[in-house]
Amino acid sequence: MPSLNEIKRHIASTEKTQKITNAMQMVSRNKVNHLLDMTQSYQVYIDHLKETILQLHYTLKVSPPNFSKPEIRSLITPRKVNKIGIFLISTDKGLAGSYNVNLIKGLDEWIEEQNFDEDQELVFYTLGRTGERYCRERGYKIARSYYPLSDQPGFQEAHYFIRQLRSAYVEKECDELYLAYNHYGVGSGANSHFGVDKLLPVVSLNRRTELDPSFDKKELISEVFLIEPSMEAVLEGLVPQYIESLVYGALLQAKTAEHFSRMIAMQSATENAKEIIADLQLRYNHARQVKVTNEIIEIVAGAQAQHKERRK
Repeated sequence: MPSLNEIKRHIASTEKTQKITNAMQMVSRNKVNHLLDMTQSYQVYIDHLKETILQLHYTLKVSPPNFSKPEIRSLITPRKVNKIGIFLISTDKGLAGSYNVNLIKGLDEWIEEQNFDEDQELVFYTLGRTGERYCRERGYKIARSYYPLSDQPGFQEAHYFIRQLRSAYVEKECDELYLAYNHYGVGSGANSHFGVDKLLPVVSLNRRTELDPSFDKKELISEVFLIEPSMEAVLEGLVPQYIESLVYGALLQAKTAEHFSRMIAMQSATENAKEIIADLQLRYNHARQVKVTNEIIEIVAGAQAQHKERRK
């Protein structure tokens, strides 16, 4: 049985760990609250942008739109797919619970479900050391690696990745480009879930897309707003913004999910430390009781021995 001093040292050590995990939980909670506000606000912008693009495209009645800039045309034009690019958003830090496990498992399942042809090559653009390590272990080609991503990414930081990804597609490093990341599970009961979004080409502009049934087709965007210089020019300007919104939204979602996972992991660690301390305290009290009882027995035995000596 461990000595009382050993148990006391173990309790003190666990209490220090509990303070650290509790502090990390509070820090992650603050980051989640801040990022969640940003993520939800930005999602409103993304939804409005998608709706505007959809309305413009529907009003044009031309698929694909007649864009004047060759680079913008290339962003919406499908081509023969030989190389499939994946922008994998992962973490640089640990202590995030099942975050990385879910990310890797989800990506493996998605790749298996796609059933890519043997002559099609996967090309990865990794953000975070976890994703880079994943690709190296499985033998995937890494075209570019980026790290680290700040805890609260701003649009200026995101714009660097946006330029890199657009350049990779335009220069034909890949023929399709996807975003792979953990989404924050708002209201789902889970802290995150893996998902893949297609970034390039923007194929929705190459086919007729029916509007939501709730949309009043009599109120076409051309009849509600005065559009200058033309609908094609406005839509052409919105395509890059749409791509930017998807990338920045993915970064915000991934970071929110990461901080939330870390908050849950630290909360669980704090509760576990509390249980360990309670168990150690019981063991300490039991050991102390045993020690006191033994001391009493020794005192009584000594007194009885002295009493017998006097009677002799």
